[in-house]
Amino acid sequence: EFKFPLSGDTLHFNRPSVGQIKTLQEFSSTLEGNPNGDVMMSAKLIKMLCAEFNEESEANIKKDILELEAPDRAAILPFYFELLGITKEDVWETVSRNLQTTTKN
Repeated sequence: EFKFPLSGDTLHFNRPSVGQIKTLQEFSSTLEGNPNGDVMMSAKLIKMLCAEFNEESEANIKKDILELEAPDRAAILPFYFELLGITKEDVWETVSRNLQTTTKN
């Protein structure tokens, strides 16, 4: 269950299968550099993992996400990482490690 921090609305996510995780990883790799990548990824997540939105088009979900207040819009992706068991510390550690690698070269 995901509760938007600002609006208080609730979404019910299904735990992703291995196949769904792979699909989402492949999709996210195509979004690098896209300024709307977070919105596109959030729409894909909601469509794929929320039963109540399975029949909704991703375009409509994207439109709805863009209408959310920034704190609610920004909360979706961290929730997905949490659902997978990836903490903020894990993400920052990976980012930090990657930055150290790229800045040394």
